[in-house]
Amino acid sequence: MAAHEIVILGGSYGGLATTHDLIKKYIPSVTKVTSQKFHVTMISLSTHFHFPVAVPRAVVDPSLIPIANLEIPIKEKIGFTEEQFTFVHAEITSFDTASRTVYYTLLDDQYNRGSGGSIHYDSLFIALGAHTKHPAFKLRGSHLEAIREMEKLNGEIEAAKSIVIAGGGPVAVETAGELGSKYGTSKSVTVLTNGPRLLHNVNPDIGTNAKYYLEKMGIHVGLSSNVTSATRLENGQTRIQFGQDQSVDVDLYIDATGVIPNNEPIPKDLLTERGFLEVDAYQRATKAGALVYGIGDIVGGWAQIAELVFIKGIVFGNWAYEVSGGKVGKETAWETPKNSMMLVPVGTKKAVATAFGWRFPSFFGWLLKGRDYMIGKAAVTVSSGV
Repeated sequence: MAAHEIVILGGSYGGLATTHDLIKKYIPSVTKVTSQKFHVTMISLSTHFHFPVAVPRAVVDPSLIPIANLEIPIKEKIGFTEEQFTFVHAEITSFDTASRTVYYTLLDDQYNRGSGGSIHYDSLFIALGAHTKHPAFKLRGSHLEAIREMEKLNGEIEAAKSIVIAGGGPVAVETAGELGSKYGTSKSVTVLTNGPRLLHNVNPDIGTNAKYYLEKMGIHVGLSSNVTSATRLENGQTRIQFGQDQSVDVDLYIDATGVIPNNEPIPKDLLTERGFLEVDAYQRATKAGALVYGIGDIVGGWAQIAELVFIKGIVFGNWAYEVSGGKVGKETAWETPKNSMMLVPVGTKKAVATAFGWRFPSFFGWLLKGRDYMIGKAAVTVSSGV
């Protein structure tokens, strides 16, 4: 009996979670009742897993977290046999849902393009992720490019006397907090958010506390101050237009507003109006045919890694139920949690944290994340999964 080929598109959190959980837990359960053999192939644009969690501290102060420590080689560290797993370093160009084929262009270690290739899939997990508007924070391409962008931003931060950060989410708050911890009031740092408060998708006092901690460090926070344009000037500064016809010229502008889906290889009819992969309540991309699932940022709506931890059991459990013909597990629909989880360091000594509707002390958030941005989890994610 030929092995059932599982193809995973993407080598970030979603792709690594899929690889580890399927091989270690779900495939053995399905094989036990069906005798079907399985093989997993991951196709990734980068040879390395990029650990975005620690970017805010690494780009502000690499002496605390070296930038190179955020890039972990996947093939060398993932720890599976060739019989179980194949890593393909390639740029995915397209996939055809009728023939169930993924097409790609191979890349060498320096990311030079090579020959084209293709692979047939029996199951497909789309975990292509998303990227941030500023290229330093969330990987879109090669790990070498990620390192270059982080080093570039670090140099710009060191040189700048005035900095504006657009955004009110975790990345904006964390970056501002790191700047406040390292530079105090020696640099003018401003956070501009279009919302009435920071961290607006959790209970209000979390954002209020974050604003208080930032302002205590000398960071200026502008609420309801939507950035409408950022224009590069001849003198090297950037003119920021925001709020009600207000403007300011600064040495450095950092756009930390939202994410953009990495959807280039996905057929357009599989996407939502916002460009994310369309899935049903069971996380199936039903328009793509049977045994095609989406996981991670490509689906949209995940603001924190913790939510991936909760949803992955549902995604893989539904796959096991489907591929086994109902012999393993049961179908379960995903219900978005009523209360978001969030853990946001605000500088090197403070943090805000909430889960299940509860607010946790600053020390709790600092201990879990703010102490070292969980940098030890970077290698563990590759070797053990999320």
